[in-house]
Amino acid sequence: MKLFLSVLDRLQSYAPQSCIERYDGLSHTYANLLQELSRWNSLFDQLKVDPGTVVAIRTDFSASAVAVLLALFARSAVAALIPRDRDSAPYLEHAQASAFLELNVNGDYEWHPLMQSKHHPLLDKLRAVGGGGLVVFTSGSTGTPKAALQSTERFLHKFQRPGRRLRTVAFLLFDHIAGLDTLFYTLANGGTLIVPQRRDPKAILGLIESHAVEVLPTSPSFLRLLCVAGVADNYDLSTLKIITYGSEPMDASTLARLNVRFPNTQISQKYGSTEIGSPKSVSRGNDSLWLKIKHDGVETKVVDDVLWIRSESTILGYLNGPSPLDDEGWYCTGDLVDVEGEWIRFRGRAFEVINVGGEKVAPAEVEHVILELDFVQDVIVLGESHALMGQVVAARVALANSTMEEKEAANRIRLHCLRRLAAYKVPIKIEFSQECFVNNRQKLERKRLPKTS
Repeated sequence: MKLFLSVLDRLQSYAPQSCIERYDGLSHTYANLLQELSRWNSLFDQLKVDPGTVVAIRTDFSASAVAVLLALFARSAVAALIPRDRDSAPYLEHAQASAFLELNVNGDYEWHPLMQSKHHPLLDKLRAVGGGGLVVFTSGSTGTPKAALQSTERFLHKFQRPGRRLRTVAFLLFDHIAGLDTLFYTLANGGTLIVPQRRDPKAILGLIESHAVEVLPTSPSFLRLLCVAGVADNYDLSTLKIITYGSEPMDASTLARLNVRFPNTQISQKYGSTEIGSPKSVSRGNDSLWLKIKHDGVETKVVDDVLWIRSESTILGYLNGPSPLDDEGWYCTGDLVDVEGEWIRFRGRAFEVINVGGEKVAPAEVEHVILELDFVQDVIVLGESHALMGQVVAARVALANSTMEEKEAANRIRLHCLRRLAAYKVPIKIEFSQECFVNNRQKLERKRLPKTS
C-alpha cells in the first residue's frame, strides 16, 4: 500500500495535465482520472469488494479502465486481467475470480458475481499481509495459459525511479504485462497515454501525426509490417523520439530499414515476460540486435544457450500450475541467446527449435535470412514431421510482389538460403499465403502448415 500511495501522490501533483487522449479527440486530465477513481471506489464499496477479493476485468485502455485498476489496488484487492479475444470462462476459473467486470471504452459496464473458490495458498499468503495483487495470463504458446500472480508492491516498485514525461501510444494491450508497463511508466511520470482505435500501420501513423506522439512501444512484427506497407512518408512523424520493440526476435533487415526511415529516432530493444516483468535494459545501438539487462535487482545466467533470470520483481507464482521458479529463485525464460560479455542477442524460443536428424534449427534464424529478400513481406518457419529425419524445415511465405510466380519465388528463397545457411536449415517445404501471420498482440503466431495430398 505504501508504494501505491506514493503513485497516488504523484497523480495528484499532475492534476491539470493531460493524462489520456483518445484517437477521436476525447481527452482526460489527471484530475479527471482521480474523479473517476473516486467514482469506482464508491461503486466497489456498494458492490462489497473487500481486500483480497479477486475481480476479473475484460477491457481495453480508457480512463475508466485505468481508474478501475487503481481502485482495486487502493483497496488491496486482486485485479485479474482477462484477454478480450478469448472465451472468458477458463480464465475466470484459473484466476479464482469472485466477480467479473466487463467494461467498454466509454465506461459502461456489466458486473457478474461468481461462485468461485476464494482459497489458494498464494492468494491466502497475499491476504495475510494485507497486500493487493495483479493476475496477468501468459500467452499459452506452450500449453494452457498460466495465471501469474504478482503483488501490487512488487509490481509498482520499478516505477518509483524518476523517468521522462512523454506522450506514448497505448499500442501494447491492457491485459499484457508490457502494456501495463507502458501505462504505469506514463502515469508515474505525468506523461500522456494516447489510445488508438486500431493497431494497424495507417491508424498508428495517423495517431502519431495528429497527437504529436513521442514514443511508440511495439513489436518487430508490427514494425516489419510498417516497413513493407511503405506509407510512413505520407505522415508527419517529426515528433517521434523513441521506438521500442520486444516480445519476439527482431531481424536485421527490418532494423536496418527502420534506421533509414527514422534516422533521428532512438530505436531500442526491450525485454520482459509475464513472470519477471520488464527489467531495465539498454540496446548496444540503434542498429544493433544486442541488448544488456542492467543489474538493478536482476541477475542473469545462460545455461545451454538458454537465458535464466532471478529478480526482485519475479511473480509470486501461478494460480493454476506449479511454481516456474527453481529452489534458488531462478526462472528459466526459454529464450535462446548468444552471449558476448554482458551483451545478449535473442535467437528464438527453445521449445520452437526444429530437430533435423539431430541438428538443431532455430526458426527465427531461417526467417531472418528469408526476410532479407525484398520480394518477401513476411514468413513463418516451423518444423514438419519426416519419416527419416524426424523433422524438416518448412516455411509459409507472404509475398510483397503479387506479380511474382510462386514457383520462381520458392526457387529464389531456397537458393538464397543455401548461400546463407547450412543445407539442413534450408526449407524443404515452402507454401504461400495471403493470410495474416500476426495475432492481435502483433506477434507472429506459429501454426502448423496444412498437410498436402
